[in-house]
Amino acid sequence: MKPLHPSRSSRSRRPRSRRCAALAALLLALSTGAMAQDLMLRIRFDAASQRYQLTHAQEGRFAGQPELPDARDSDLIVLARNAAGQELFRRTLRHPGQHMAEVFDPKTGQIVEARAIQRDGVVELRLPHPAEVATLELQDQRAAHGSKSRPGQLEPLSASNALLRLNRQELSELVAQSQAPAAARGLEATAVPSGSALLWNSGASGQRMDIVLIGDGYSSAELGKWQTDAQKISSGILADPLFAAYKNSFNVRRVDIASPQSGVSEGGVTRQPALGTVIGCYGLARLVCADEAKVLAAVGSVTAADARDVIIVVANSTTYGGAGGNIGTMTMHPSSIEIALHEIGHTAFKLADEYDYGSCATNSEPSEVNVTRGSSRSTAKWGSLIASGTAVPTQPGSYANGTLGLFVGAKYCTSGVYRPTENSRMRTLGQPWHKVNENRAGAVFASYTGSTPPDTGGAVTVNGSLAAAGATASHPGGSPGYVQSLSGGNFTLKLSGPATANFNLSLYKWNGSAWAVVAKSELAGSTENISYAGTAGYYYAQVSSAAGSGSYSLSYTFPK
Repeated sequence: MKPLHPSRSSRSRRPRSRRCAALAALLLALSTGAMAQDLMLRIRFDAASQRYQLTHAQEGRFAGQPELPDARDSDLIVLARNAAGQELFRRTLRHPGQHMAEVFDPKTGQIVEARAIQRDGVVELRLPHPAEVATLELQDQRAAHGSKSRPGQLEPLSASNALLRLNRQELSELVAQSQAPAAARGLEATAVPSGSALLWNSGASGQRMDIVLIGDGYSSAELGKWQTDAQKISSGILADPLFAAYKNSFNVRRVDIASPQSGVSEGGVTRQPALGTVIGCYGLARLVCADEAKVLAAVGSVTAADARDVIIVVANSTTYGGAGGNIGTMTMHPSSIEIALHEIGHTAFKLADEYDYGSCATNSEPSEVNVTRGSSRSTAKWGSLIASGTAVPTQPGSYANGTLGLFVGAKYCTSGVYRPTENSRMRTLGQPWHKVNENRAGAVFASYTGSTPPDTGGAVTVNGSLAAAGATASHPGGSPGYVQSLSGGNFTLKLSGPATANFNLSLYKWNGSAWAVVAKSELAGSTENISYAGTAGYYYAQVSSAAGSGSYSLSYTFPK
């Protein structure tokens, strides 16, 4: 695929006034000594042409987008380089066009059909934008990871392979264009919301997860009904035990937008709702799709860049259905709130499906925290949380639901992949979240609020074992296998191993072309400590055996 960026000829056809305005904005920014600190990008994927396009850019000072080190794998990354072509940082990006369509039975809550589909889509990404950034590139994450586990998980990327690339001036021009009315940019006018309101407010958007509800298919005369419906959904979210426990970590906002007529397209009847919502898209009777470009344009016109972390489109229909992805959808069927909660589990918490229906792959350890290929306490991600009296692997029906164990069947696989409990919300709608998923949600909420995640004391603690002298283990495990620190700070690591062995501890940092040891502790025995003042970059820890074998516990804190 050829890099897609504004061509010289396309720029030369812009009206002189717009070119001058963009240049004036750039000169003004330069004259003040620095560009804005943060950047929000809107990236569109066209499924027919398989091409990507930057459709909107916004500069300002807003909260960055939290990204946990064990986030779900993504096909794409955005990479920043300086004027010399050196990489400054990279951020993972959910593919705007890849989607797992799920259909549940409204009576049982169990999965009926799961199908991977590709469609037109749009996604937003917030990232730092210091003055050192000269170019931004959209790259294929699979090329970055390669086939090796380390250091192939973070390999140098060639700028010539970029799917999309813009330099600083082109970005400044796009920012100026994005501020102009749609008509001035030759774009189809998008319906503008008539207003918005906070239904639940726990704090400033920059320090909270912001859930936005926007209705579609509500006529002007029905906006009162929409406001009542939105309040029901907000109350339903707050009534969930997990969200009730973290009610001071998120906000819920309602956005009002009127459609030309009542209802959305469904059952063979085509309507023209403001956001283009269709029930029964892609041949799946209960799948609900909206035009994501229209949704982001509408929501973006009344919310700040850091005040729309999770967007849910609500269709004015009582047909059972919904969908997840970059933008969630649901209807006003009484049970659709369960679909919304399940999809929030994917979108906001990066949780995997725990059911075994769909296309299975067992070639690598899943990155999501709630599924694993590990079949023992020492290899499973949540192995240290499994009670000593619980059999591993764990047979369904042997223990009360919610008991932590290793239950076979997860992430579309009937074998080879395990889930932590017999039946959670990520397997069947209406079930509890359970411990592993609750811990994950707590860590995600903490990434917004800056508070301490539950059960960690501010640090990550993992358990492992080394089989013999010369063996090594790296943390964090899974994918991507490293932590990105955007600001740097104090890195602390504490290792406790068997007294009969000699284990060592090392901290690695990516120097732009290879991993290098920046700190280590090699005392006699297996108790090691590292305290390292590091700069921004990518890091991981390695435990190695100089002599002996056995189990160990590693606790580490890496600054964000």
